[in-house]
Amino acid sequence: MFPYPVGLRYIGIAALLLGLSLTSPAQAETCIDLNVVGADGTSVKKTVSPFSTLVTSNNWNTDFAVPSDRSFSRYVATIVPENSANYDVELNLKYRDNSSSRSYKKDNVAVKFGQPLRVVGVPQSRRDPFQVNIFIGGLNAIGNTYTVSVLGCY
Repeated sequence: MFPYPVGLRYIGIAALLLGLSLTSPAQAETCIDLNVVGADGTSVKKTVSPFSTLVTSNNWNTDFAVPSDRSFSRYVATIVPENSANYDVELNLKYRDNSSSRSYKKDNVAVKFGQPLRVVGVPQSRRDPFQVNIFIGGLNAIGNTYTVSVLGCY
């Protein structure tokens, strides 16, 4: 059945097991909660307001502060809806030179009550954003409520 002598099979199996035991497990990713800009805490609950007009503004944007003493490899926004609805969703990373990069944009995203939607943003190479902007709104979302938070991960 096996073309190799019994002794070699046992050595091969032992080497395989030893090799598996010597490999280090992948390091677990470390993430921290980012603080909401202009509010206390690391999450915010919002009910989507009507769209902007010349005299009114909407509440579709939320910014999260990125600590300046850390570099993150990715940012994860978690949106937890309080009802089923469709949202327009964007995740943008804002840089100190007044530029930004869009990491995610999708219109009319169907979300279900209590089922988190996770959106990931990756910074431009060798650049650290100072804020993460999450845009959640749209005409189909007006009146719907959600909670959003953002993690910085490295």
